[in-house]
Amino acid sequence: MYFKADISLSEKLNKIGIKDGEKIAILSGNNEEYVKLLIHIFNIGAIAVPLNPLFPLSKISNVLKSINCLNVIVDEKSGYKDIPGCKTIAFNYFVNDLENIDLRKLIYGFNINESDKTLNKYSSIIFTSGSAGYSRAVLHTFGNHYYNALGSNVNIEFKKEDCWLISLPLNHVSGFSIIFKALTGKGDIAVKPPELSLPEAVKNKKITHLSLIPSQLSGLIDSSAGIRILKKMKAILVGGAPVPPGLIEESVNLKLPIYKSYGSTEMASQITCTLRNDTLEHMKTSGRLLEHRELKIQEDGEILVRGKTLFKGYVEKDDSGNEILNKPFSEDGWFKTGDKGYMDEDGYLNICGRIDLMFVYKGENIFPEEIENAIMELEGIEDSLVVSASKDPEGQIPVAFIKSKKYFQTDFELIKKFLQKKIESFKIPVVFLRWPEEKIKTSLKPDRKEFKKIAEYEINMH
Repeated sequence: MYFKADISLSEKLNKIGIKDGEKIAILSGNNEEYVKLLIHIFNIGAIAVPLNPLFPLSKISNVLKSINCLNVIVDEKSGYKDIPGCKTIAFNYFVNDLENIDLRKLIYGFNINESDKTLNKYSSIIFTSGSAGYSRAVLHTFGNHYYNALGSNVNIEFKKEDCWLISLPLNHVSGFSIIFKALTGKGDIAVKPPELSLPEAVKNKKITHLSLIPSQLSGLIDSSAGIRILKKMKAILVGGAPVPPGLIEESVNLKLPIYKSYGSTEMASQITCTLRNDTLEHMKTSGRLLEHRELKIQEDGEILVRGKTLFKGYVEKDDSGNEILNKPFSEDGWFKTGDKGYMDEDGYLNICGRIDLMFVYKGENIFPEEIENAIMELEGIEDSLVVSASKDPEGQIPVAFIKSKKYFQTDFELIKKFLQKKIESFKIPVVFLRWPEEKIKTSLKPDRKEFKKIAEYEINMH
């Protein structure tokens, strides 16, 4: 199944106890050596545990303890040198070996055989973003990632001579999955250096494919240089957060090769995706089901999934401290996503919002994502986030955080008037607040719990 590994690097991994079936965490920002290290970890049959370097030390220690991971490779640039309770290995220990390995040759030499039993071997534990709650440890096999990539590559062709830029974190399934797209389709990978902007990173490499979150796409569209870059791409995959309809319209009008996707960590990334040259109406949906996945909608509207990309379970500990695998599946293998949606007559999935984010205001169900999308249709808004907050005697009220673009003067009354034309009156936020830049760390998905704390503090102080 795998390529002939670099002997010296494999020996080093084995020497420190990283071997078949062992968990190894990596605490690092994105770089090319990180990608090479992950591929070698897959090769020796170890289980990669990519960690978010933005996590505080206490959270890093807790999540590693929760999955009994005793080994962690740490890049000093992450700000950490030693992780309590773990054997800490410096990333620099591998750097010389990794720098001498050609990533392109590594990808081309990696052979995957679908009949190989090692497709069923555990290959990664990726923590969910935990934006609406605590993070969970999602266990995947190599086959989960492989079939996810296989289905994606059928819809978005990615082959030799193509190059996909990794600009999303490798500790998130959106960035992690690009490695498997390359191993499956034999396309090349480039990793955006943290010191470079997206336009600079694309300019320095022959990039053909991009994966972006909506705010990244919006930022590029705001400049003529960014638009020129986007028009040169073969494919631009957008996901990771709800995509405002206005941003989709702008992208379609610019004739950009946009693909809109819906996915989850539990399904190893993509579940549905739009098609090449879809209509504007279809582009406003989350697309059609990709190969190797199954999807159905329950009577209450919740989306259920299963298939070859479905994870094996959550790694947890029982009351006695023993490691267990929590398998939250129905008898016939369905997994509840926690998302509410519906399929239209053309077979395209439409997402209403997260069930666990829904709250009741004035006796009505409120989905924050619907309000956020409406706000994002207003020109000049860079980002928005809606939470419920307690305000006596009204109980839970909708509160909106607004992040404006540099040229836009935020006017909350103007936003209110705009929303009156877009959504029902009971959905219009009672309180508007400016985006708390200094209080919130940058991440792929905002931590809604932190926003909720800030909202409750602000409204009860005034």
